[in-house]
Amino acid sequence: MSQESRPVLEAIDRWLHKGFVAPELAARLRSEVAESSQVGTARLTQYLLASAAAAVLLIAAGVFLDWAWPLMGGWMRSAVLALAGVGVYASGARLEGSGRWLPAALLMQTAGLGLLLGATAYSRQAFTSGSGGMVWGAIALVVPIVLAPRSFHSSVVMPAVHLCFALAFLAVFLDRVVHLGPNSIVWVLDGALLVSALGLVWTLRTDPGGEQHPWALNAFVAAVYAGFFLVLFTGLGPLDLDKATVYPVDLWLLLVVGLSLWGLHRAPPDLRREWFGTQLAYAIAMWIPLGLYTAAEALEGPPELALLFVGGAGVAGFAYAVRFRVRRVLSMSALAFVAAVWYWAVDRAGALGAVLALALTAAVLFRLSGRIQSWLGDTPPPD
Repeated sequence: MSQESRPVLEAIDRWLHKGFVAPELAARLRSEVAESSQVGTARLTQYLLASAAAAVLLIAAGVFLDWAWPLMGGWMRSAVLALAGVGVYASGARLEGSGRWLPAALLMQTAGLGLLLGATAYSRQAFTSGSGGMVWGAIALVVPIVLAPRSFHSSVVMPAVHLCFALAFLAVFLDRVVHLGPNSIVWVLDGALLVSALGLVWTLRTDPGGEQHPWALNAFVAAVYAGFFLVLFTGLGPLDLDKATVYPVDLWLLLVVGLSLWGLHRAPPDLRREWFGTQLAYAIAMWIPLGLYTAAEALEGPPELALLFVGGAGVAGFAYAVRFRVRRVLSMSALAFVAAVWYWAVDRAGALGAVLALALTAAVLFRLSGRIQSWLGDTPPPD
C-alpha cells in the first residue's frame, strides 16, 4: 500500500466503524483504492527506471568521450555531442505519443537537451575565439527556439523543462557571441526570467482552466525554481553580497511558501493542485538549513535566534498542518522544530537551564500528543 493510499483506507475504516457505509461497499472501496495504488506505483516505477536510464545514458556518453576525446578535434567533439543530443531528443519526442512510454520519452528529451547544452558549452574550450565559437553560440540560441514550440502542443511537462534549458542556452549565446562578462550574463538572465514569469502569470490569468495552455502552471512553477539559482548567482556575483546572499534566498523561499498557500486556498479551482501541499512541506525542509545559516552566520546571532527562526517556523507549520490536515507539512514541521531544538541544545550543552527547558518542552509535546485527537474530532477505527 502506498503512502498516499493510507489516508483513504483509514477514512473507509472510519466510515465503516461509524456506520456510514455497509461492509460490502467498504470492501469495494478498498479494492478500488488498491487498484489505484498499483497504477500509481507502476507509474512511479516507470519514472524511476526512466531516470536511471537517462543517467546511465549520460554516463555511457561520458565513458565514450573519455576514450574517444583525445582522438577528436574541437569541431568533432562538439559535433558528436550535438548529434547524440539530437538523436536522443528525437527518439524521446517520437515515443511521447505513446502513453506507455511517456516517462522514458520525457527523460530522453531532457537528456537530449542536456547533451546539446554540453555541446554548445564545450565550444568555449574548443574555440577560444573566432567564428567557430560564434557559430556554436548561435546554435545555442537556435536550439530552444526550434525545439520549444513543438512541446507546447504535445506535453504539459516539457515546456517547463525547455524554459529552464532556454536560460542555460541563452547564457552560452551571450558568452560566445555577445561576449558579455559573467555578471552581465546573470543580469540578462534575471531579466529574461522575470519577463517569462510575468508572461506566464498573464497566461494563467487569461486561461485559468488550462484549456488552451495546460502547460502554463508547470512552466510557471519551473520558472520559480529557476529563480532560486539566479537569486543565488546574482547575490554571489554582481551584488557580491557574500554571506548576505542568504537574505534574497530567504525572500525567494518566502515567495515559494506564499505561492504554495495561494495554490492551496486562494487560486481559482482549476489551478489548485494537491502537490502544492508537498511543495509547502519541501519549503519548510529547505528553511531548516537556510534559517540556521541566516541566524548563525549572516546575522551572527545567538542560538536562541536560530531556535526562533526555525523552531518558530516549525510551530507555525505544525498549527497549519493540524488545521488543514496536510500530513507532509506536519512531518516537516515536526522535523524543523526538532532540528532547531537540537541545534540550540548542542550549543547550550552543560547548562542546567537548557536541560530544564528541554524537559519542559518534551512534557508539553507529550501533553499535546494526548490531546490532539480530541481537537481534530476524529475517532480512530477499531483494530
